[in-house]
Amino acid sequence: MTDERIVLGMDVGGTKTAAALMNERGVVLGQGVGASGNINFVTLEQAEQSFTDAIGGARKMAGLDALKTEINIIGIEPEPDALHPIVKKLTGCERILHKKEGECSLVGGLVSPVGISLIAGTGSVGWGRNKEGRTHMTGCWGTIGDEGSAYDMARQGVNAAFWAEDGRGPQTKLLDNLREYFGVKLIRDAVTTIYQNPDVRKNFAALSRLVMRTADQGDPVAKSIIRNCAEQLALLITTAARVLGMDKDSYRVAATGGLVSRGGPFFEMVRADIRKTHRQAELETPKFEPVIGAALIGLQELGIAWDAGVVSNLEESVPKTMPA
Repeated sequence: MTDERIVLGMDVGGTKTAAALMNERGVVLGQGVGASGNINFVTLEQAEQSFTDAIGGARKMAGLDALKTEINIIGIEPEPDALHPIVKKLTGCERILHKKEGECSLVGGLVSPVGISLIAGTGSVGWGRNKEGRTHMTGCWGTIGDEGSAYDMARQGVNAAFWAEDGRGPQTKLLDNLREYFGVKLIRDAVTTIYQNPDVRKNFAALSRLVMRTADQGDPVAKSIIRNCAEQLALLITTAARVLGMDKDSYRVAATGGLVSRGGPFFEMVRADIRKTHRQAELETPKFEPVIGAALIGLQELGIAWDAGVVSNLEESVPKTMPA
């Protein structure tokens, strides 16, 4: 055990569950990951295992035989009440606050309570808070929506291949690339493999990389899909800014999620599309991941400011505790 005040931050998405343990000085003691713990997409039993893996991994990295946190912040879209018992058991703490993924993304990405966050991973979300404290969320509708996300990009790409096979749509290299990916002569022979995958949302979304690669090969259909996804992500952001009255001034956007968090050509495409509507907006790669944002919210709840010392400790400790 330790006499340090420890907070737990969690970021629970459609692909993975991340946990971080942070002390009152902003030093990250350990981080852990599990599979998806989002009970919109997995069973309660699967979510409990993901939470156990993530929190347990963070505890082990921190070198703690037992864990006693002061507050737990869970960044997740559905209400996590059903998961409270497992969190209490693993952390020895009953104080649990539910925060939206977008808020954790904003705080981690900008180390600021004001601005907008873009989550573009398996799903897609725009979440903002203005200077007056008003918030607004765009997107985050799950597989029925998630426009611009990796899942949406993959869905459009696979559908384009299906249509090309049928003769309903233009011919595209996506068809040949998907046949090769699945090891089939006819793309119809891959349908069972797609639908029977035990983690269809995560593994289907991974096909976004194939769509991007096909676009890089110059395929016009794949390029059109990439263009559409960038426009949809930009619309999430500009809509949130307009609703919050932030569109008349400059504002910052934290770009998180696998499609945009590391920069690159697609990130630049989204940035350009945002600026077509709001010239003073600035899309930025995130300073820290949403899981760190969740832990920072925990510090704030304890009355601890995000001062230069906290940020410096984060900058030093976060890279050392990244899960393998």
